[in-house]
Amino acid sequence: MKRTTLTKLLALLAAVALLLTACGDDKDDGGAGGGSGGSEKSGPTIRIRGQEFSESVTLAQVYGQYLEAKGYKVDILTPAGFRTEALDALKNSDVDLVIDYIGGDQAALAPDTPPSTDPDEVMKVITPELEKIGTTILPFSPAVDGDALVVRGDFDGKKISDLKGKDAVFGAASECYERPQCYIGLTDPARYGITFKSTKTIENGPLLGEALKAKEVDAVIWNTTAPEIARNKFKVLEDDKGLFPAQNIAPIIRTKVLDAYGEDLRNDLDRLTQTITTADLMAWNTATDIDKKESDQVAKDWLKSKNLI
Repeated sequence: MKRTTLTKLLALLAAVALLLTACGDDKDDGGAGGGSGGSEKSGPTIRIRGQEFSESVTLAQVYGQYLEAKGYKVDILTPAGFRTEALDALKNSDVDLVIDYIGGDQAALAPDTPPSTDPDEVMKVITPELEKIGTTILPFSPAVDGDALVVRGDFDGKKISDLKGKDAVFGAASECYERPQCYIGLTDPARYGITFKSTKTIENGPLLGEALKAKEVDAVIWNTTAPEIARNKFKVLEDDKGLFPAQNIAPIIRTKVLDAYGEDLRNDLDRLTQTITTADLMAWNTATDIDKKESDQVAKDWLKSKNLI
C-alpha cells in the first residue's frame, strides 16, 4: 500500500514538473497573443531615433518596442533634431532606422523635382536618392501627416491664395524657412507669391496653436494630424497651387542592417507600417500633446491594443 502511494505521488510530481516546464517555454516564446516573435534574432542592434516633435517620438517608440518584442536587438535613442539630422545620422551610420514622411524626404533629397500628391510618384524620386546614402526605404503606410497652412476660424478665405494681400504675420518652425515646399514656396512669385507682414519662428507642435490663438501670428505651417486644429476650430486652407507633397510615413533603414536580418525584418516592419492609420497618428498626438502622456506609454498601449506585442 505504501509503495503504491509513493508511486502515485512520484507520478503526480513528474506531471506537475512537466506542466511547469511547458509554461516556462510559452513565456520564453512570447506567450499568447501572437505579438512577440519568439527567441532573440541574430543580427546587429537596430538603433532607432525620433525627431524632436511628439509624433516622431511616438513613432520611434512604436517601432522600437514592436521590434524588441519580435526578438530584435533594439536601442531607442534620445530624440534629436529634424529631417536633416535624421538623414545625416543614417548616412553616417549613427542611426539605423528612421520613420519619416516621404514628401519631406523629397524636398530634402531632390529639391528641384516637382512635388506630387501621389505617394507612388514621390517614392520613385526618393528611393534612388536614399540608396545613394546606403539606405532602403520600405513601403509607405496609409497613415498621412501632411503639411497645412492653418489660420484662425474667422479668416474669410478658404484657399492659401486668399492670404495674398492680407498682410498676415506668418509663423513656423525654423526648418520651414529653408524648404521649397514651405515658406520659400509660399513667398515664391512663381508659386503663391504671398508677402507676409512679418515672420515668427515657433517650435513645431502645440506652441504653434498657442501663438495662433493669442493672435501673435495669423497663419502657421502645421501638421494635419495636430489635434489642436479641430479643438480650437482653426481652419486648414486649401493648397490650391499644389505646394505640399504626399506625406505618408515610411521606414528608412540602413541597407546593411536590413540585409543582415533578411526578409524577416522586412516583413515584420511592413506588417507594422501597414497597420498604422492617420487616425492613429491623431490619437497619439492627442494623448501626448493634450493629455500629456509619455510617448513610450502611448506606444505600448497602442501596440497592445493591436495585439502586436
